[in-house]
Amino acid sequence: MTSDKQLLQEDHAARNDALDETRSFIVQAPAGSGKTELLIQRYLRLLSVVNAPEEIIASTFTRKAAAEMQQRVAAALRVAQQDVAPEQEHLRRTFELATAALAMDKAGEWGLLSNPRRMRIQTLDSLNAAI
Repeated sequence: MTSDKQLLQEDHAARNDALDETRSFIVQAPAGSGKTELLIQRYLRLLSVVNAPEEIIASTFTRKAAAEMQQRVAAALRVAQQDVAPEQEHLRRTFELATAALAMDKAGEWGLLSNPRRMRIQTLDSLNAAI
Protein backbone atom coordinates (compact mmCIF):
# COMPACT_ATOMS: atom_id res chain seq x y z
CA MET A 1 0.00 0.00 0.00
CA THR A 2 1.25 3.47 -0.88
CA SER A 3 1.56 5.93 1.98
CA ASP A 4 0.26 9.50 1.83
CA LYS A 5 3.83 10.77 2.13
CA GLN A 6 4.92 8.69 -0.86
CA LEU A 7 1.95 9.90 -2.91
CA LEU A 8 2.83 13.52 -2.09
CA GLN A 9 6.43 12.93 -3.12
CA GLU A 10 5.31 11.37 -6.41
CA ASP A 11 2.93 14.28 -7.03
CA HIS A 12 5.70 16.81 -6.32
CA ALA A 13 8.08 14.98 -8.69
CA ALA A 14 5.43 14.86 -11.45
CA ARG A 15 4.76 18.60 -11.06
CA ASN A 16 8.49 19.30 -11.31
CA ASP A 17 8.68 17.16 -14.46
CA ALA A 18 5.81 19.15 -15.97
CA LEU A 19 7.84 22.35 -15.65
CA ASP A 20 10.70 20.96 -17.75
CA GLU A 21 10.38 22.99 -20.94
CA THR A 22 12.37 20.43 -22.92
CA ARG A 23 9.66 17.78 -22.52
CA SER A 24 6.01 17.33 -23.39
CA PHE A 25 3.56 15.98 -20.87
CA ILE A 26 -0.05 15.05 -20.27
CA VAL A 27 -1.90 16.07 -17.12
CA GLN A 28 -4.58 13.69 -15.90
CA ALA A 29 -6.09 14.42 -12.52
CA PRO A 30 -9.46 14.90 -10.82
CA ALA A 31 -11.23 18.22 -10.46
CA GLY A 32 -9.68 20.53 -7.91
CA SER A 33 -6.25 18.91 -8.01
CA GLY A 34 -4.43 21.93 -9.46
CA LYS A 35 -4.29 21.13 -13.18
CA THR A 36 -4.93 24.71 -14.27
CA GLU A 37 -2.38 26.07 -11.83
CA LEU A 38 0.18 23.60 -13.15
CA LEU A 39 -0.54 24.69 -16.73
CA ILE A 40 -0.16 28.33 -15.71
CA GLN A 41 3.14 27.50 -14.05
CA ARG A 42 4.28 25.75 -17.22
CA TYR A 43 3.24 28.75 -19.31
CA LEU A 44 5.14 31.11 -17.00
CA ARG A 45 8.18 28.85 -17.18
CA LEU A 46 8.05 28.92 -20.97
CA LEU A 47 7.76 32.73 -20.92
CA SER A 48 11.07 32.83 -19.08
CA VAL A 49 12.96 31.02 -21.85
CA VAL A 50 11.51 32.25 -25.16
CA ASN A 51 12.50 35.22 -27.32
CA ALA A 52 8.90 36.40 -27.71
CA PRO A 53 5.63 35.43 -26.01
CA GLU A 54 4.07 34.56 -29.38
CA GLU A 55 6.37 31.52 -29.54
CA ILE A 56 4.13 29.82 -26.97
CA ILE A 57 0.69 28.48 -27.81
CA ALA A 58 -1.62 27.27 -25.06
CA SER A 59 -4.88 25.80 -26.27
CA THR A 60 -8.06 24.85 -24.48
CA PHE A 61 -11.44 23.56 -25.54
CA THR A 62 -13.56 26.54 -24.44
CA ARG A 63 -13.33 30.32 -24.58
CA LYS A 64 -14.15 30.42 -20.89
CA ALA A 65 -11.14 28.22 -20.05
CA ALA A 66 -8.85 30.25 -22.33
CA ALA A 67 -10.00 33.51 -20.74
CA GLU A 68 -9.55 32.11 -17.23
CA MET A 69 -6.07 30.88 -18.02
CA GLN A 70 -5.07 34.23 -19.53
CA GLN A 71 -6.48 36.08 -16.52
CA ARG A 72 -4.63 33.80 -14.11
CA VAL A 73 -1.32 34.23 -15.93
CA ALA A 74 -1.79 38.02 -15.89
CA ALA A 75 -2.73 37.89 -12.19
CA ALA A 76 0.43 35.90 -11.41
CA LEU A 77 2.51 38.50 -13.25
CA ARG A 78 0.84 41.32 -11.28
CA VAL A 79 1.52 39.53 -7.99
CA ALA A 80 5.17 39.03 -8.97
CA GLN A 81 5.39 42.71 -9.88
CA GLN A 82 4.58 43.54 -6.23
CA ASP A 83 7.68 41.54 -5.20
CA VAL A 84 6.15 39.96 -2.08
CA ALA A 85 6.50 36.18 -2.14
CA PRO A 86 3.50 34.21 -0.83
CA GLU A 87 4.02 31.76 2.01
CA GLN A 88 2.17 28.78 0.50
CA GLU A 89 4.58 26.58 -1.46
CA HIS A 90 2.51 26.23 -4.63
CA LEU A 91 1.79 29.97 -4.76
CA ARG A 92 5.45 30.72 -4.10
CA ARG A 93 6.43 28.54 -7.05
CA THR A 94 3.98 30.44 -9.28
CA PHE A 95 5.42 33.70 -7.92
CA GLU A 96 9.00 32.61 -8.72
CA LEU A 97 8.07 31.53 -12.23
CA ALA A 98 6.16 34.77 -12.80
CA THR A 99 9.14 36.78 -11.53
CA ALA A 100 11.39 35.07 -14.10
CA ALA A 101 8.78 35.70 -16.82
CA LEU A 102 8.60 39.38 -15.83
CA ALA A 103 12.38 39.63 -16.18
CA MET A 104 12.11 38.39 -19.77
CA ASP A 105 9.12 40.67 -20.34
CA LYS A 106 11.22 43.64 -19.24
CA ALA A 107 14.33 42.59 -21.17
CA GLY A 108 12.34 41.99 -24.36
CA GLU A 109 10.07 45.01 -23.84
CA TRP A 110 7.05 42.76 -24.38
CA GLY A 111 4.57 44.73 -22.26
CA LEU A 112 2.53 41.66 -21.36
CA LEU A 113 0.54 43.37 -18.62
CA SER A 114 -0.45 46.25 -20.87
CA ASN A 115 -0.85 44.01 -23.92
CA PRO A 116 -1.98 40.55 -22.71
CA ARG A 117 -3.12 39.57 -26.24
CA ARG A 118 0.54 38.79 -26.95
CA MET A 119 -0.05 35.67 -24.87
CA ARG A 120 -1.46 33.12 -27.30
CA ILE A 121 -3.88 31.37 -24.98
CA GLN A 122 -6.78 30.33 -27.16
CA THR A 123 -9.25 27.65 -28.04
CA LEU A 124 -8.40 24.78 -30.34
CA ASP A 125 -10.93 26.17 -32.84
CA SER A 126 -9.27 29.60 -32.93
CA LEU A 127 -5.84 27.99 -33.27
CA ASN A 128 -7.14 25.90 -36.17
CA ALA A 129 -8.62 28.98 -37.82
CA ALA A 130 -5.32 30.83 -37.46
CA ILE A 131 -3.44 27.99 -39.12
